[in-house]
Amino acid sequence: MELTATATSVFLIALQLSVFVAFAPFVAATIRKTKARLQGRRGPGITQPYRDLIKWWGKAPLESSAAGPVARYAPAVVLGSIVAAAVLVPWVASREPLPGTADLIVVVGLFAAARFALALAALDTGSAFGGMGSSRDVALSALAEPGLMLALAGTAVAAGSSNLATISAFGIVSGVGLLGPAHLLAAVAFGIVVVAETGHHPFDNPDTHLELTMVHEGMLLESSGRALATLLFASELKLVVLAALFSAAFLPFGAATEIAAGPIALGLLVGLVKILAVAQVLAIIDSMLAKSRFFALPDLLGLASLLALTGLAIQVLLP
Repeated sequence: MELTATATSVFLIALQLSVFVAFAPFVAATIRKTKARLQGRRGPGITQPYRDLIKWWGKAPLESSAAGPVARYAPAVVLGSIVAAAVLVPWVASREPLPGTADLIVVVGLFAAARFALALAALDTGSAFGGMGSSRDVALSALAEPGLMLALAGTAVAAGSSNLATISAFGIVSGVGLLGPAHLLAAVAFGIVVVAETGHHPFDNPDTHLELTMVHEGMLLESSGRALATLLFASELKLVVLAALFSAAFLPFGAATEIAAGPIALGLLVGLVKILAVAQVLAIIDSMLAKSRFFALPDLLGLASLLALTGLAIQVLLP
């Protein structure tokens, strides 16, 4: 029985990681393609992110003369943290790919570790734009993380556990009854945080290179070659993992409840559709909204925390 459980865990980890790694650049490409179509442009091809990554991974990085070991090793830490989070999220099936580790606090902590490493790397390069981008990113994260934790806390209270697999299984069992006011408020709050975390309008412009408006892109200005490819791929992978986390916590319907070929195939198909739907929503938001002034962003993140806190209060007081 122990061997079967181990084999199942290895299978789920391998399946999720392979799909996430292969699918992440494609999701980024669909966002760019949809935005281009909505703006009346042809846009880059679907394979363009793959070609960019292959090109940059084939080049040695050029380091700033002021950079130290932090900037050199931070890209690996950033990517490693996101990959670890991808392993823990129960996406294909409503069970933990790695038993005993799929706690929502651990997943949020891994995202925070990746952000911290990237901010340190931007500061270590000695670039003024890197320091400006990292300070803005850390300021936004300090406001976004409470909303993220409160939104997920509401689902944890409903399921009686902070384990993401338990939360996902509870949602599947609850069915349509899961979609109550508390759950919907938490889902909206989580959605606002996802927009902020992935650097889309109105929080950031993922296509800009205007120094005075950059947040995430400002931290990558001094990166090149393999380091740049690693950080860009980590950013693409983070979007996919956040979409999978949203699916597991708020819309777990369709995930496999048993480890068999049919349910796993259906769970994989439904999961990919959900991730693509999230990507298209982000593309539409980018096309409909302009980037807001930086000092207006705390109001949006405060709204996310307020919605999540309201949903949590409803969940606790009126379960």
